[in-house]
Amino acid sequence: MSGTRFIAFKVPLKKSFEWRLAPDERFSPLDLITQVKEQKEELGLIIDLTYTTHYYEPMELPDTLQYCKILTMGHKVPNHAIVSKFKSTVKKFLRENQHNDKLIGVHCTHGLNRTGYLVCRYLIDVEGMDPNRAIELFNRCRGHPIERKNYISALRKTSETRNHHHMDGSQQDWMKGPVGYAQSPDYEDADYGPQNWKHAPRNFLLRRGGRSQKRKHSQIWNQNLITCYSEGNQACSPQHPPSANMMPHRSGHNVRPSNRL
Repeated sequence: MSGTRFIAFKVPLKKSFEWRLAPDERFSPLDLITQVKEQKEELGLIIDLTYTTHYYEPMELPDTLQYCKILTMGHKVPNHAIVSKFKSTVKKFLRENQHNDKLIGVHCTHGLNRTGYLVCRYLIDVEGMDPNRAIELFNRCRGHPIERKNYISALRKTSETRNHHHMDGSQQDWMKGPVGYAQSPDYEDADYGPQNWKHAPRNFLLRRGGRSQKRKHSQIWNQNLITCYSEGNQACSPQHPPSANMMPHRSGHNVRPSNRL
């Protein structure tokens, strides 16, 4: 899709999850970077939409790769604040990287519903694309359709209520310095319980054009971290790492490889 730099993929998992997976089902941050490079592409930004900090650490990513955490609950349609933060983050990145062709990676758990909704909202609200065309494009490139009917319905309604007053990203800064993250060993995102780990393949193709757990703080040093946001509000800072809540699991499904949009 001409002029689009999005790539959707399922959440990569840190090494502590590998014992639960067969070798060909493992997908780590290093695997992600390697597979993108094999396609002669380069990731410039990852937008993480999972509602937990449990799956991998941003410190596992290269220092040249920018990372933004927007805590987004599954199942319900992302609110205006989350949509606005997503759009402003993308616009800021594109403005700062207009002279290169670095990709914007977006993932939730399966890289499908929340990812599809927010990518489509950007295409509709910012690029002026027809909602049905945006949905069809994402579904075709992702290799699996957006499943949540409430997401699809909300996307189609945006044709009459497009919001052009979201942040342009000019006041957003990439966070620098140590950032504390909450790690809750027993927490899992609503869309990624143990029963789902084997249902989302790790490979992808690139195409151009509950209850709270006691928090354990770890210090992450990455010059390109962006402040975490929860429901559109700042939720992660050196002093206030995000908390994670137990969420119910949902049944898994097969997800075909994700493609470059």
